[in-house]
Amino acid sequence: MTESVIPSKWDDYVGQKANIIQAVQADSQIKVDHLASWNVATGDSLFTAIHLFEYDNWSDVDTARKCLKENKEYQTAYRASWPMLSQQHVELTKAFSFWPSPDKRPGDNVYDIRSYNLKPGSMYDWSNYWARGIKHRSTVSKDAPYAGLFTQLGELHTIFHIWCYKSLADRKQCREGTWVHPEWNDIVANTVPLVKTMKTVIVEPLPFSPTK
Repeated sequence: MTESVIPSKWDDYVGQKANIIQAVQADSQIKVDHLASWNVATGDSLFTAIHLFEYDNWSDVDTARKCLKENKEYQTAYRASWPMLSQQHVELTKAFSFWPSPDKRPGDNVYDIRSYNLKPGSMYDWSNYWARGIKHRSTVSKDAPYAGLFTQLGELHTIFHIWCYKSLADRKQCREGTWVHPEWNDIVANTVPLVKTMKTVIVEPLPFSPTK
């Protein structure tokens, strides 16, 4: 979920979003895990929040949709946030099996969300190359890979690679260190032609984010 916030309403939004998530978590019928909440630091519009939730299956998604419509506490908190928002965008994604499962990390980290819009029909080749690529990046920094996702509902053929770093300097060192692997050059050379557009955004955890 990505939400664009009116700048003058940012502080109010952060407090209200925490209330909204608490209302969701208080409903015992809803089976969803709040993994992370970030704000954009650079690379995209500021005063933008990105929230990552995890469902085990589509039935849990259906149950959550139904329950949230009937949950008065949630509806009150959610509607109170409307004047703070200029836009809200939701996509449902699936994780790549060769990436680690996103977890709730401690510390003071920055996250690099890299999005790729692929040419239709290229997902198979992308997955084969990146199943090897993730191993090379992990040898430089085993904690750098956070999540690899692709859209199921939303803008199709879109990939999200989320990387975790201790700082932007750590990010630079990790990315440069990957090039010592001879096969990395081959992976980059063969995946770049599969991409129509790409973007990278640096985000930082919000105060109530389980992932820091």
